[in-house]
Amino acid sequence: MGTPLVSVVITTYNREKLLSRALDSVLAQDYPNLEIIVSDDCSNYDVNLLIKNKKNNTNIPIKCRCNESNSGACHTRNEGIKLANGFFVTGLDDDDEFTPDRVSYLVSQYDPKYSFVASNTKVITKKNVHSLFSEKSSKVISYQNSLWENMIGTQVLTEKTRFIESGGFDLNLKSAQDADMWIRLMKKYGPALRLKDMKYILHTEHEENRISVSSNKLNGLKNFYQKHTADMSYSQQKYARFKFKLWSNSHKLNYSTLRELDPKCILFILKKKMKLL
Repeated sequence: MGTPLVSVVITTYNREKLLSRALDSVLAQDYPNLEIIVSDDCSNYDVNLLIKNKKNNTNIPIKCRCNESNSGACHTRNEGIKLANGFFVTGLDDDDEFTPDRVSYLVSQYDPKYSFVASNTKVITKKNVHSLFSEKSSKVISYQNSLWENMIGTQVLTEKTRFIESGGFDLNLKSAQDADMWIRLMKKYGPALRLKDMKYILHTEHEENRISVSSNKLNGLKNFYQKHTADMSYSQQKYARFKFKLWSNSHKLNYSTLRELDPKCILFILKKKMKLL
């Protein structure tokens, strides 16, 4: 592949210190041909001043754009991708980090027969540090299997044209935007490659708001189900309803929730717990 330009799009909103850390992790990449696009969802501090200070210590181009009003993560991501000059685009949430070799690792493993490549994820919580997926081997993820739930993680690397031609992130989704985007890429361009090594660092230990604990989670699950249910198997539909009821009930199991499960759902949950997916 050589060293084609890679655009790293960092979406941000009111997380100055965390954004600074995220930027530093991109500036520390060992890949030689990068640009950074900070796409700001109308933060209440001077993001441009932070970017100016970072520019003083690097030759990597850093662009910054800002929404005129708070417009949500999907719009902010899409607008950042539109500004990308890279053949490849990858993303980074402002509260997360890249390992120093993440971009070079993904580019070296990219094959256009896959819709995109992704890495395993190191998850840092208040209680422990663990891998999101099994580290035993890399895995090809099919479109149909991806309908169970997000088997990819938070960010991927693919060609910019693929993001654009797939319509970008869905503005109508308040959560599950990542899973929806990955599914649409797979439906259009084929299976994805999830690599075994942990090259993305997902932070959940901080006190900043995350979509996974917000009221938008339920609406996202509901809209995601309605959008993709026609392609789901019977068991996948039941599993989607199970997750919705579980979140609705604050993760407390009851009869109504459990009755959504069938043997295939139970097998999927067991495999997930054992990190066999």
